[in-house]
Amino acid sequence: MAAVLDRDDKIDRTIQQLQQVLGPDNVVLDDKERAFFSTDLSWRPREIASAVIRPGDVDELARSVSIATEAGYSVVPRGGGMSYTSGYTPDRAKSVLVDMRRMNKVVEINTDDMYVIVETGCTWKDLYETLAPHGVRTPYWGPLSGAYATVGGALSQNSLFHGSGVGGTAAESVVGLKVVLADGMVVTTGSWAHKTSKPFWRHFGPDMTGIFLADTGAMGIKALAALRLVTTPQHTGYLSYKFDTLEAMLAAQVRIARLGISSECYGFDPYYNGGFEKQGITFEEGLSTVGKIARKGGLKGLARAAKVAMAGKRILKDVPYSLHMTLDAHTELVAAEHTDIAAEICAEEGGTEMANSIPVVFRNAPFGGVRTILLGSDGEIWIPVHGYFPLSRAIDAAKTTEKFLADRRPLMDQWGIKTSYLTCFSGPEFVIEPSFYWHDELGEFRLSLIEPEFADKWKDIPANEERRKVALQLRDELRDLFDGLGGLHLQIGKYYPYREIMNNDGLKRMVEGVKKVVDPDTLMNPGSLGLN
Repeated sequence: MAAVLDRDDKIDRTIQQLQQVLGPDNVVLDDKERAFFSTDLSWRPREIASAVIRPGDVDELARSVSIATEAGYSVVPRGGGMSYTSGYTPDRAKSVLVDMRRMNKVVEINTDDMYVIVETGCTWKDLYETLAPHGVRTPYWGPLSGAYATVGGALSQNSLFHGSGVGGTAAESVVGLKVVLADGMVVTTGSWAHKTSKPFWRHFGPDMTGIFLADTGAMGIKALAALRLVTTPQHTGYLSYKFDTLEAMLAAQVRIARLGISSECYGFDPYYNGGFEKQGITFEEGLSTVGKIARKGGLKGLARAAKVAMAGKRILKDVPYSLHMTLDAHTELVAAEHTDIAAEICAEEGGTEMANSIPVVFRNAPFGGVRTILLGSDGEIWIPVHGYFPLSRAIDAAKTTEKFLADRRPLMDQWGIKTSYLTCFSGPEFVIEPSFYWHDELGEFRLSLIEPEFADKWKDIPANEERRKVALQLRDELRDLFDGLGGLHLQIGKYYPYREIMNNDGLKRMVEGVKKVVDPDTLMNPGSLGLN
C-alpha cells in the first residue's frame, strides 16, 4: 500500500481519504493511466490529473467530490471519452478526474408515467437495449458512438443523432436530474424535487434542470438523470437519394425537417461518400431487406423497392451528394405515407433514389464500432468542427463551408489534409459538421477504440506536428467563420466560445452568478464554458 500512496516519499492525505471512501482499486494513480484518462480527441493542451476516481454510487461521488475540493483539487467529470473540445481534459495538475462509468445502472423504468431513471455512467447502447423489451425508448436515444458514450457525457456536451429529427437533442429528453455540486451537496431538479412526487415533469417552477445541461460539467456532476420515454414505433420507412448539387440536397433536407416526419436525416458530401466506399461500407446485407421494410405503399412502393434493389452493392460509387433518412410511425400506413412524402420532396428537388442500405443498417446496428467515424479510411486522424443554425441559414452555411474549403485546397493539398462534411437536423435546427483528416500518430486512446487488426496496422503511424498545426489552425478558422455567421455549438467545452459571443451583459452576469453559487471556488471543471 505504501508504494501506491507514496509520491516523493510523502503520503497525500487527500488521496488516502479517497481510497478509504472508494477502495484502493477505484483510485487510479498510475502515471500512464492518468495520462490516458486525461486525454481527449482534441489535440489541445491539457494537464495530467493527479488521480482518477471511480465512484460506484451517488454517496461515494458526493463524498469524494467534497474531499477533493476541500483540499483545493479541481474535479472534472468524464464519461465515455468521446470529447473533441477539451470537455474533460484538466486545465491544472491539481485535479481529480471522475470516471463515471461504474455508475451505470438503469434504476427505474416507469412505463405508466413514461420516464426512466438512469445513472449517468450508463452507455446509450446499454440504456437502449434495457428499454427495448419494454417497448419504449427515449426521444433522443444516442449518438453513433453510443457503445462508449455515456448518458451523462451526452447531457453535459449535448448531442444529437438517433431520434433527433423528431426528438431534438439529448438535453431535450431530460425531465430531472440529481447533481453533485462542488462542495458535495446533492441537488435534485424538476418535479423530482417535490417532497412526495416523481420525476415526471421538468418545469416545476423555473427550469433549474437546464442549468446543468450542455454545461460540459461546469456547474456540477450529473449523477442520475430522469429521461422522458416514448413508445417505440413499430414501423419504419427508409430512403436514400443522390443529388448532383449541394443546394438540391439541402433544399430537400430542409423541407423534410420542417415537416417533422424523419427521425434521422443526414447528408454526405463527396469525400464522405468516397470514404465509406473505400472502407468497404457498402451495406450489401441491407439490400435483402429492401422489400421487407415498413414502406409498403401498394404497387407504387413495390415497384420502387424492386428498382432500388437492382442498384447493386456499390451504393455510394461516384455519388456527389447523398441524403439518407429513417421515418418512424406507429402504423404501417403512416410510415408509408411519410416515406412517400419525403421521396416526393427529394424527387422534386432533383434527387435520384438509390439503395437505402445505409439507413437500414445504421438503424438495425445503431451502436456499432467507432472506427469508421473516428478515423479516415487509411487510419487518418479525424477531428470535426460544427455549426448549429436555423433552417433558413442551411444553404448559406453549407456554401460558405464549401468556399472556405475550396479557397484553402492548395494549402491542404500541400500538407496532405483532407476534408468532408455531414449535414443533419435536430427538429427545426440545421447542423453542418465539417471534418479534417490527416496522417499523424493515433495515440493510446484512439487505438483503444478500434478493432485490434486496425490498431496493429496503424499503431506505428508517426507523429507529424507541423501537419497537425496546419489542420488545427484550419479547424479554428472554420469555427470562427461559423461564429461570424451566427452559428451556435454543441459540446462547447473549452474550445468553442460562449461568453465571448454573447451580446447581453445581463446574461453574462447571470451565468457567472450561477457558477459562483454552485462552485464558489471554481473547482468544478474549471475552464469549461470559459468560466475560470
